[in-house]
Amino acid sequence: PQLLKVAEFCVQFVSSSLHATLLELMQGVKDSIQKATNNPIIAFNVKYQEEVMLIPYDLFVAGDNPMQAEECSHGGLKCNYFCRTCKVGGTNVEKTSDEGYMDLFKCGELRTPQDTLTHIKEQIELAKLSGGTEKVKNAVRKSGIWDAAMATIINCLLDLGKVLQK
Repeated sequence: PQLLKVAEFCVQFVSSSLHATLLELMQGVKDSIQKATNNPIIAFNVKYQEEVMLIPYDLFVAGDNPMQAEECSHGGLKCNYFCRTCKVGGTNVEKTSDEGYMDLFKCGELRTPQDTLTHIKEQIELAKLSGGTEKVKNAVRKSGIWDAAMATIINCLLDLGKVLQK
């Protein structure tokens, strides 16, 4: 068994680059997995002497890596909707109820780029209002969406609003 484990046919190098960003690498991995899912890989099982169908699955998506959260425009695990790929979650009251707790183990509605963009635009608009700091924090907590690229702009708007109010 040890010889089979280190044999060349059990090794699959995925990706590495000094120049590509994390999102570019992840897009390539996602495309490869999607291609193999749509057209499963046929291999030969030496032990049972028969063909097998390999359908890869990306287990790394389930991680709670802060860099993954940042790259996905997500607020992290402290948000009400803590999953980066779907809208599972809710308020603490909802999550601690019997039904809400059981819903945490189900896949929620998938997040979309358009939905993320809508929430980011909403946060920019909230930053322009009086008391914008709290409003933006509440919006992030409520939606689970926080874009690090827009953080600088939102912070500038909040600072400008404070200066103008004085």
